[in-house]
Amino acid sequence: MPELWLNYGSTDVILDLKVENLSLIENSQFDILSNEILDQQIESIPIAENTTLVPLDTSNSTVQIISKLVSSAAGSKDVKLSIESSARSRKILSNKIQSQNIGLFEKNNGNSLNHTKEKNTIFISKANVDPFFGYGGTPTNLLREFEQEKMNEAFHSRQDDLPHPGEKGPPYEIAEKFSKNMEAKAIEIISNNYGINNLFYGDIIQSHQSAIENLNQLSIRNPQELKSLIIGTNIDTHSSLTLSTTLDQLWNSIHVLKKNGIVVLISENAKGFGSRGIEKFAYGELKLEDYKESIYIDGMEHNMFIHELKEKYNMAILSSLPKYYLKDIFGFKIFSNIQEAVENILDINGKSHRISIIQDPNVAIFKNDD
Repeated sequence: MPELWLNYGSTDVILDLKVENLSLIENSQFDILSNEILDQQIESIPIAENTTLVPLDTSNSTVQIISKLVSSAAGSKDVKLSIESSARSRKILSNKIQSQNIGLFEKNNGNSLNHTKEKNTIFISKANVDPFFGYGGTPTNLLREFEQEKMNEAFHSRQDDLPHPGEKGPPYEIAEKFSKNMEAKAIEIISNNYGINNLFYGDIIQSHQSAIENLNQLSIRNPQELKSLIIGTNIDTHSSLTLSTTLDQLWNSIHVLKKNGIVVLISENAKGFGSRGIEKFAYGELKLEDYKESIYIDGMEHNMFIHELKEKYNMAILSSLPKYYLKDIFGFKIFSNIQEAVENILDINGKSHRISIIQDPNVAIFKNDD
């Protein structure tokens, strides 16, 4: 009987499952760059004394690239790079990159987007499929973080209320148009829980388009409709920390389930709900259907997806958040441990059923051929 280890925040949970009941979703195309090749790519990125690095997420891969850029600049060019970050990410990044003083890229400052006009600025983002925009990276991160009006426009430009990972629709087009004429550069990183697959440097749109092409090449084509699915944590982005970041993993994969199929999220959520939209709904300050007419607030797409999908699928979770919110408010089925979830799935689908497992949501890039 094989043992599978699934991350649960600060620890792991062990899943014991017979071979005949296991269907592990992996991606053999997701190779990891060696340190030598990664260092060569870093050396090829032009940097100077006035270069400013602006990380737009706190993923392990983004921190790794920043550290390599700082070391490369100091070693070969005797340059000390400036680093700035949003208030939301600054504390986390300061703890991880302790040798650097990280400035504040202020959201409410009238000059907050001046860096986008400067060629010596390099934004750094992890590129990924995204349930709302289709693809995530520097253009969507900038829109979410610094342009509330444009984000509201993108939210209400959607064609329906369902997740569309790996598809470019009106929301993505608005993010792309917003970043189109920016002078700043970007590094887009493709990575999984074990390392970096690729990175792309260039103009913001150019680098993100290259990353999207790479993601599409890494996609798993025509996944069969599944009766059950267990989704682990994206360790690279620490998605287990909040409910919002965990739900992104759910929405990116849920379309491979059959109607009435069961999906189980493994997520500690030690940092709580993680977005204002989810929090306001949990505390009764928003109704689930309020997304239809309301001005967009952070995380409102999760409320929308829950509203649209809770009757179509059996959504379950293993989390440290209070059961009252998860079950009574959000409508999730609750499991106290992973083996209870497995037994429930086998009771529903039969003892010979094969449960699909995603240990690393980074690699489960599902795409149809149509």
